[in-house]
Amino acid sequence: MKKWVQHALLLMVCGLAGVVQAAELVGARTGNFQGKTRLVIEFASNTAFRVSEETSPGRLVVVVPGASTRLSRNDFPSRVGPLQSMSLDGQKLLIDLNEEAEASIFMLPVNAEGVYRLVVDLDTVSAGQVASAAASPAPKPASNSIFGGIFSGKPGGRDIIVSIDAGHGGQDPGAIGARGTYEKHVTLAIARALADYLGRQKGISTRLTRDQDFFIPLQKRRKIARFDHKADIFISIHADSALNRSAHGASVFALSLKGAKGATSRFAQQLAEQENKSDLIGGVVAENDDLNDMLAGMMVEGTLKHSLEMGKLILEALPTVVERLHSKRVEQAGFAVLKEPGMVSLLVETGFISNAGEESKLITARYQRDIAQAVGEAVLRFCQQFPVPGTWFDRG
Repeated sequence: MKKWVQHALLLMVCGLAGVVQAAELVGARTGNFQGKTRLVIEFASNTAFRVSEETSPGRLVVVVPGASTRLSRNDFPSRVGPLQSMSLDGQKLLIDLNEEAEASIFMLPVNAEGVYRLVVDLDTVSAGQVASAAASPAPKPASNSIFGGIFSGKPGGRDIIVSIDAGHGGQDPGAIGARGTYEKHVTLAIARALADYLGRQKGISTRLTRDQDFFIPLQKRRKIARFDHKADIFISIHADSALNRSAHGASVFALSLKGAKGATSRFAQQLAEQENKSDLIGGVVAENDDLNDMLAGMMVEGTLKHSLEMGKLILEALPTVVERLHSKRVEQAGFAVLKEPGMVSLLVETGFISNAGEESKLITARYQRDIAQAVGEAVLRFCQQFPVPGTWFDRG
């Protein structure tokens, strides 16, 4: 049996603080996600979990307190990619492998059907990667849960500051939904929920560019984030619209350093043009395009790279809440609100408010909180994987 490479040694889900409750396993399935074999294990209620020290080469053992199931072994997937089989032995999930793989394990937020999903992503690795991983130092003890994982903070490290921008506002209503909902109200509600969720996490402080219904020019929004908030991360929340009322799905956007010429799709460019008109609605004179391009060019390549990385994590998290993604990749275009050097910056379109079905969800407090939590968990995972030097997440 080949060597099993663990991506994490000890994992737990946060918020249960040692409380053991019944955790009925109601389903299991596999799929392919970004080249990895994804095992999704479904539970009827929220549950804690940890990777057992009994994990050995070729077998991952995950302890789920209070676990039970009415399913038979034949109901569990087997022989899919590196997954040989899985079974439940008491409170232990036994996941057997037939080849080397790295595992990433996390719990997704509850979906619309009330199902909680434990996800195990299996990524096959080469012998060279295995050797490199084996030579790496063991991870340090952990104390903070991020996306199902345990994380060790740096004593004395400062908080990462996340500036959250609720799109539109005041005389600029943004898109108007099929039933008359103003985008500006939806974005503010989601922004507040995201600020609340992230603000309760260790090592993160949040700020809002606006906390009431008033207009802020696009350039001022990013300046507030960069200079007033001194933000490390900037997220602008929006809800899309389209002439095609059946258009639906969430999207994530980053800046294109080449402006319109560098847009990754016609859809991304059209959306950027639409969002950039916000200042005109608010009575602000349009900025000089050459100046915008120069500011974009000032952006460090590493910052944009990290923006794209965080965008990918958000795209991984959103399907736990939204029905579908409008685009499965991080799109790029010349968004004026993102043209500020020195911050990880993204624009998140939470759905199409012009679609009556999505509008009916976007106006509910629970859906707004669910989207905020999905985005927030992705941000947490990003902070763990790409820690800002000198912050609580910096283990160096």
